[in-house]
Amino acid sequence: MMNIDASAMRLLNRASVLRYIRDHKLTTRIAISEATGLTRATVSSLVETLLEEGFVDEVGYGASSGGRKPVMLRFNADAAYSIGVDVQISHMTTVVCNIRGDIAYKNVRRLLNAQTGQKIDQLSLLEWIQTEVKAALAHVPPSPHGITGIGLAVPGLVNFTTGFIYHLPNLSISNWGIREVLQEQFALPVYVDNDANCGAFAEYEKRNVPKSSIIYVNAGIGVGVGLILNGQLFRGRDGLAGEFGHMTIEENGVPCSCGNRGCFEQYASEQSLMRYLEELQIHVSPSAEISSILEQVIYESYLGSEKYQFAFERLGTYLGIGMANIANALNPDEIVLGGRVSMAYKFLSERMISTFKQRAISQNREIPIVMGYVNGVAIGAAGIAMNESLFASPVASVG
Repeated sequence: MMNIDASAMRLLNRASVLRYIRDHKLTTRIAISEATGLTRATVSSLVETLLEEGFVDEVGYGASSGGRKPVMLRFNADAAYSIGVDVQISHMTTVVCNIRGDIAYKNVRRLLNAQTGQKIDQLSLLEWIQTEVKAALAHVPPSPHGITGIGLAVPGLVNFTTGFIYHLPNLSISNWGIREVLQEQFALPVYVDNDANCGAFAEYEKRNVPKSSIIYVNAGIGVGVGLILNGQLFRGRDGLAGEFGHMTIEENGVPCSCGNRGCFEQYASEQSLMRYLEELQIHVSPSAEISSILEQVIYESYLGSEKYQFAFERLGTYLGIGMANIANALNPDEIVLGGRVSMAYKFLSERMISTFKQRAISQNREIPIVMGYVNGVAIGAAGIAMNESLFASPVASVG
């Protein structure tokens, strides 16, 4: 049995009280005590600290149940901010968010030249991340606690505990200790995680349904999956859980950057969409007004092109197959489609959902599939940084 000293216990109780106040529009000291099991004296002491720190406000009196009217407490979501950076193969999204995940600043920077397909190297990527973080820091609103940390979401294999990037397959970057570099430069805590994990975290926090299980399918140029299982972000032993993008769905299929063949992401991503169009003898290049090939294909689909719509239906079929495999393994409460491919939800959702229902077993067929929040990965990266600073247990890590 783990021994927890008084200081660690107070931090743990403080996080519980602050989380409860955050999750309720208005509350009272008595309600907190009843919900958390903490004594009224402990709750009162912790609330006084949180009032002094600016995380909580007193906002009048509630109805009396026979004694003195209780003082109502409200969470101050603008007491602190965090930065989230979502690094994708084609672009980088940077946000500044308050404690609830509301965006105070956002910027999107293109990384991959849509015309030439030219990729970036590790040094260039680091410089761009540093530039974007500097710009974000200049746009942080005034608050009692300023910036609590920086969250970095990347499309690949990451050890969250150490912040070490094992491999970013579609960027050809490996063995990168980026966390130490950024922490030294900005003198702030930095948290590095897989992009799908960040998307899953954002979806779970927005729903505020304790102990639920959410599968977040992050479909862009590649496919990653974030797992919230019984209210916990599950990363696995080395941070590699959720790599369902590399489960085989076609024997001897299309070669993948991971070295395997027939991977899910080779059939349910932007790169597979381009292949489907090529098989239909359609060459797509973005117009002057449209910045990406995917957006051009969506535009053509809105104009009624049957070939473009057929390509999206094929993409939806494989998304449905992959989602059914995952649902059959994990039986979640909900599946969320995120990433850039979700912009085409209108054109792929019908085939995706019908295929899912055909392939899933028993009650899994009733699991809802919904579209993810815009900028969910960047918001989730900021949210993880905030969570680690304010709400994480001092004696155990999440997942």
